[in-house]
Amino acid sequence: VWRTVLEGALLEARTGNEVMARRVLKYLMHHVPWYGPLYLEAYKLEKNLGRSHEALEVVERGLAAIPRYGPLWFGAFRLCEELDHAAGHYLLPQAMAMIDRATLCVSKEIIWKVHLEAAHMLERSAVEYLNSTTDPPADAVMDLCRKRFAMTILTCPPNLRWKVWLASGRMEVAAGNSDRARGLFLRAHRVVPDKGRAVALLECARVEE
Repeated sequence: VWRTVLEGALLEARTGNEVMARRVLKYLMHHVPWYGPLYLEAYKLEKNLGRSHEALEVVERGLAAIPRYGPLWFGAFRLCEELDHAAGHYLLPQAMAMIDRATLCVSKEIIWKVHLEAAHMLERSAVEYLNSTTDPPADAVMDLCRKRFAMTILTCPPNLRWKVWLASGRMEVAAGNSDRARGLFLRAHRVVPDKGRAVALLECARVEE
């Protein structure tokens, strides 16, 4: 029955009746607290309405109920990143605190994805908002990004490390470090499986353009 009620709440949200949708979702969170996607839908509703702090409250409520639910953590990362940027906090203190909390809660199989998400967030902050004259300077945030890529390499499955080498190489390209990028792309090329070899070769070629 509650799944039907959830579908009704989502229909209300799609038709613009946010007040009713929010009321029904709140009711369901109280009575079905173990169902992760429910919190995701409530979070998305608040976020789409521009109610970031209310969305964060939903996320915290969900994480308190089901702390190992990965998708909710990743929603929290994106939300905290936006809140940090809006506040002009380009070292992303709120987002990084959420990242550190997640590493203590999520399953070991996805910890590497948490570190990778942290690396991407720091990269975006450095590339989109900072330069050599800002406080903090872009290079300082890029150094933090590199550390997160290193943590990703240490925790990800060996057969996926080539993807992390490629991602870190792209970061170095964005930072204007062609030599570092070249070395990382070559590392990826040495360990990439056959099905991904074309992607690695393409990145190696781009850095030589």
